[in-house]
Amino acid sequence: MARAPINPIALGWAREVSHVSVEELAKALNVKPARVAEFEGGDALPTFRQLTLMAAKLDRPLGFFFAPPPAAPDVPETADFRGRGHDELPADLAREMRRAEQHRDAMLDLAGAPARRIPEGAITWKTVAARAAALRKFFGLTDAFVPPESQNNQVFNFWRGLLEENGVLVFQVTKISLATFRGLSVHHDELPMILVNGADSPMGRTFTLFHEVAHLINRTSGLCALRESVDEEAIANNFAANFLMPEPAVRAQLDGPAQPEVAAEQLARHFKVSMLAAAVRLRRLGIIDDADLETLRSASDDSWQRVREAQKQKKGFVPPWRLRYRDLGPTYIGAVAHALEDRRVDMVDATYLLNARLPMVEQLLDEYYRTGGGE
Repeated sequence: MARAPINPIALGWAREVSHVSVEELAKALNVKPARVAEFEGGDALPTFRQLTLMAAKLDRPLGFFFAPPPAAPDVPETADFRGRGHDELPADLAREMRRAEQHRDAMLDLAGAPARRIPEGAITWKTVAARAAALRKFFGLTDAFVPPESQNNQVFNFWRGLLEENGVLVFQVTKISLATFRGLSVHHDELPMILVNGADSPMGRTFTLFHEVAHLINRTSGLCALRESVDEEAIANNFAANFLMPEPAVRAQLDGPAQPEVAAEQLARHFKVSMLAAAVRLRRLGIIDDADLETLRSASDDSWQRVREAQKQKKGFVPPWRLRYRDLGPTYIGAVAHALEDRRVDMVDATYLLNARLPMVEQLLDEYYRTGGGE
């Protein structure tokens, strides 16, 4: 049987960078872990069938395994603010982070450096409100401004578009548990990135966007689950709440004393945020206490879980191309579309840039032009 003369060092490098264990790779190849160790040690060569499975598991082109590995990992480093930094980065999330970094590089090549970038500076407990107000001013928004869109997905898309207009690239990811992460930020001087978990509610994703913006303003990267037990997380949560619900506008909405749930519902409805985000804001303003916040947090989690279960029961499914369009977003897809128009890339290039086969590429481009670049 023909064997593939791979570079064993490249295999070991790719597996470790992708955070895939020997056992996981062995399972994908349908061999024993000892056999993978032989491949990595240069004591055996895989079949071409095994090489194909290996490339799929490690998300690498076949040719990668025949050359020396890169000098540095291509999965971006990110501080882990989840309060459990000893945990291994899940392989599926490492893959999405690496793809996002590749998309960022492509975006810079296709569209150049962004003309605008969000202001940076230390966000502390003393400066959080001022920093949030400064960002609204940078965007040209008053305290009273609320996105005019009526649907929650549209509200998220509004904020996403505003960030991308100002030099922050936003991607979504699919099929990763919320227990793993809600949001992730990767700082770069030019075109920093935010990844949000598509499994979250649209309102939850909106809050996550500005939680991650806080990390970027602080010039840090973070893998976040929005836990208040970690100080950096609590500050970022407070920044997001301040930005989405400025204190003067919040107090203008509250006519007087009200039950915690009523007050949270009123703020959530007006500012088009989640009940939990509204509850966090009310707690920071001293309008509700810790017990109220925990009650509202539990109710919010239960409500979203019911929504998710109801969605799972619905017949039909979302076409893969539509999920890819949602995850990549019109800004990135538009950069590829314009490069095709200018003949700077061809359709074969587009399959790599969009990580999609040709039929899906055509569907993504059709949707981009059909919506005028919207979602």
